[in-house]
Amino acid sequence: MKTDYTGRDIQEALQAVGICLGDDVFIHSNLGFFGMLEGCRSANDICEGFLTAIKDVVGAAGTVAVPTFSYSYCHGEVYDPYETRTGCGMLSEYVRQRFPENRTLDPNFSVCGLGAHMEEYKQCNIHESFGCGSFWEVFMKNKGKIICMNFDAGSTFIHFIERKNDVPYRYNKAFNGETLKDGRLQKDYAVHFVFEGEADAPCMERVDALCREHHIFKQVNLGKGTILAFPVQEYFTFFSDLLKRRPRVLCRKEGL
Repeated sequence: MKTDYTGRDIQEALQAVGICLGDDVFIHSNLGFFGMLEGCRSANDICEGFLTAIKDVVGAAGTVAVPTFSYSYCHGEVYDPYETRTGCGMLSEYVRQRFPENRTLDPNFSVCGLGAHMEEYKQCNIHESFGCGSFWEVFMKNKGKIICMNFDAGSTFIHFIERKNDVPYRYNKAFNGETLKDGRLQKDYAVHFVFEGEADAPCMERVDALCREHHIFKQVNLGKGTILAFPVQEYFTFFSDLLKRRPRVLCRKEGL
């Protein structure tokens, strides 16, 4: 069977976009677009191949995290960190199943992973997904890098930037719900930084275009697809500065 890339190709692509030993990485992914990975016969084989390659590049001092968002409280559903599925792609679902004990307790925007800082991330503020002490704040403190596999440079991290800059078109909204913890249902709440109306919806195409224009990320080809990556601190600084001059630059309708 013809293959489009190898495990070594994955490692070299990661290194080419600036991923190094000791890095904490957060991965948005759509692995299917890469084509066939050498030696793989199933989706789980592909996921394990990517996870192995990423771990080899960041090493024991690094951390690999993926989104396992479920929006459980937003949808009025019970959140079970061990069983609630994620719709964030097959790599995220694979990591969730492999390391259920490493999934955070945020009922809307959980993350899961492994590595040196995963215990620290599990202690993050789960009540404000984009607020002080959230995963995103700690990830930036740890000089994290975001990897986008077959996605553009629009990342969920952009909502943390909006929250830190207190943008006027979003507001905090609390969602009540129940989480299954230690075999018991426990009532809890989670705050999401929400918007109302199509004009205020995020415009990730503009985010990506600005990142390309200002060389915020590095990108390389892999198989039939692409990988890009950027340091979150650089991304945060660029868009925070831009919001001061263009306060609706991240919205679908910038001018109102």
